[in-house]
Amino acid sequence: MRKYIVFFFLIILLISCEKEYIIKNNSVYLKGWNEGNGNYERLMKNADAETFENLKFKGINGIFGKDKKTVFFDGEMIENCDPKSFKFIGNYLFKDKDALFFFGFYSSSNDWRIETLNPEKARIFEYPWSTDGVKLFYGYKPIKLENIIDFKAIDENWGKTKTKIIYENNVIEKADYETFEVLSYSLAKDKNHTYQYGKIKN
Repeated sequence: MRKYIVFFFLIILLISCEKEYIIKNNSVYLKGWNEGNGNYERLMKNADAETFENLKFKGINGIFGKDKKTVFFDGEMIENCDPKSFKFIGNYLFKDKDALFFFGFYSSSNDWRIETLNPEKARIFEYPWSTDGVKLFYGYKPIKLENIIDFKAIDENWGKTKTKIIYENNVIEKADYETFEVLSYSLAKDKNHTYQYGKIKN
């Protein structure tokens, strides 16, 4: 599975390398190339050309820019994002004065923003795990969990505290902690059950 994930991100990287924001005729455009349309320039109607600037973040697939009003990711406006306080924390996690933002994986732009009362307390464990001191996050997905300070990432899908086993954003309540063993990105077992994608298989 990991090789497919690496391949996917390599494709995204190659596509992202073909994209850039340009200023033309006092407007902002996303310039790029794809197999279906060839070269293109897409007008970003909500971007302010006079204050627009490109943002560079090391190790991030996708392109960022900002103007006086907001921040943009891959040509899309990030809703309710403060450009003055927008900051890269690491592992695809960002913050502004009010919220956290995650761009590592998502279903839509609605997933980018993570509501939190403590953006300044954001802490990264390992990709894609993080916390705001109150909740644990698997990417952009919050997890209700006690003793977050005890959390340790097993890999990109599995994690644990001193008493709980977690798969992605779900706590496996019936797992036998002492005998629990991760077998692969999706498979694990203990003395009682085999688990696939965090659910009891048998």
